[in-house]
Amino acid sequence: MRSAPAPTRLVAALAAALLAVSSAALWIRMAHAGPLAISFYRLLYATVILAPFAIGPARRELPLLPRRERWLLVAAGVALALHFASWIASLAPSSPVATSVAASATLVAVHPALVAAATPWISGAPFPRRAVPGIALALLGSAVIAWGDRRGQHRLTGDLLAFLGAVAGAAYFVLGGRLRRTLGLMAYVLPVYGTAALTLLALALLTGETLRITDAREHALFLVLALGPMILGHTLLNWALRYLPAWAVATTILAEPVASTVLVFAVLHDAPPATAVAGALLVLLGLGAIARGERTG
Repeated sequence: MRSAPAPTRLVAALAAALLAVSSAALWIRMAHAGPLAISFYRLLYATVILAPFAIGPARRELPLLPRRERWLLVAAGVALALHFASWIASLAPSSPVATSVAASATLVAVHPALVAAATPWISGAPFPRRAVPGIALALLGSAVIAWGDRRGQHRLTGDLLAFLGAVAGAAYFVLGGRLRRTLGLMAYVLPVYGTAALTLLALALLTGETLRITDAREHALFLVLALGPMILGHTLLNWALRYLPAWAVATTILAEPVASTVLVFAVLHDAPPATAVAGALLVLLGLGAIARGERTG
């Protein structure tokens, strides 16, 4: 077994992953394409870039997978597609229901609370009582954000979409946790990313949103989304999980809504409403409590 890298290297990797993942909101805010187009090209480019490294492992491992597990792979891809479609619709400037970056990034980040709340149905394990205060705080913070946006119908709809993105993200997380017990990383991400891209293509065709994007600047943003938040960010987090407990990596990700909001404000001067900031603080406190419960439990 490999020895753990130096602490400074781990800290640098987690900081780079956090910056990469948190930058997604900025790139999305800078794009002019529709939410489904942004989601589709982000996953399409990520799939194409990873394919040379993933085709070999996928060919070796997928044929050994039971049929039921293959359907779970498809379900994970659909959940990932719905996660991006909902969340990016709550954030993209082209969306008529876009909410603030703080509200969107915070509400989509409540998926750990949803997973903790669903534990008895997911695994049959007893309800994690230590997570109750954290779940309550996270849901209270979500309610504060929604209350602050109650007079702006489009923002309230955007808040709901971000929350639905968290529900889909929780499903993706649960399915991925099960599938990764038997599948290697590359054999897992290739079919899931590919399925997600095909699902988004179907959604675009059903809704009539155009995927014909000829602006080179837009495709550059899609490529940055694929390379940065999707590949660099998530790959570094998965690498860190080899040497750190899950609660430590999860605690790092709790800073994502704050980092996203600060980045967008610094570059685009998009200031969040006060209720979004207050609600975000409650959500982060709640998610932090859940992470501490996992550490001590």
